[in-house]
Amino acid sequence: MARLDMNGPYPLTNDDIDRIIADDRIGNYAYGYLKDGGFIVRYVGRSDTNLRDRIKHGIEDMENSPSCRYEYFKFSYAESECEAYEKECRNYHDFGGEEVLCNERHPAKPEGYEGACPICGD
Repeated sequence: MARLDMNGPYPLTNDDIDRIIADDRIGNYAYGYLKDGGFIVRYVGRSDTNLRDRIKHGIEDMENSPSCRYEYFKFSYAESECEAYEKECRNYHDFGGEEVLCNERHPAKPEGYEGACPICGD
């Protein structure tokens, strides 16, 4: 069974994001909604610079793309850009990639990352 290994879910609001996410940390996040007590993943991503600011983009995305239902978010911090990228790849593939998620493409490698995706080898 696929697992995000993230904290949450929390309401996707500016106030909740500011209250919960530390400033200037890097890490991973997922947007989704709740159904029957479970978190339904709709999008996975990461920030290599400021996770708090990046998660806030989901509020605007939710308003502009009603087909992608984002009401809540989950998150985890990462120690490095490479760690965040590898976790984003795992989450992306575990939850169905662009065929199921609202992600339009495979996660981009961080600057300086030498390897391939740890899941599909791209």
